[in-house]
Amino acid sequence: MTYFVNFKYMKSIITTFLILGSILANAQNDPLPDVLKDQFDAFNSGDIERLVANVSDDFKWFYITSDTLLLEIKGKEAFRKGMESYFGVGVKVNSKIESYTSQGNRISFKEVVSYKNKKGELVTSSAMGIYELKDEKIFRAWYFY
Repeated sequence: MTYFVNFKYMKSIITTFLILGSILANAQNDPLPDVLKDQFDAFNSGDIERLVANVSDDFKWFYITSDTLLLEIKGKEAFRKGMESYFGVGVKVNSKIESYTSQGNRISFKEVVSYKNKKGELVTSSAMGIYELKDEKIFRAWYFY
């Protein structure tokens, strides 16, 4: 049995795999932007001033489910009011980024949030999020629940 190898075709396949491998490796090794690290630290400590300082004046937060796309928050002051209301309940929440990838000025991530309910039981939930950065601020946020 005789096999013919098309070296031009093999070269393009190998090049494609090398490029894809490089993209995937870089996506996993890109450092988390400082503003995002600070945002999650501020959230975990309930620091509303830091949370608000990390978003742009024209910030928009979209809430997405399988049936709904909702503009939940529009503007920095609306974000402040939303965070004051959220933290005003008094529940200690812990949020962490379980995994992420970045592409240009956007970073997508899986966020896991945990807290203790009134019975003292640990409750966790997760969401996928995308933040778009502009001038080192969070400009847009999309949360997929």
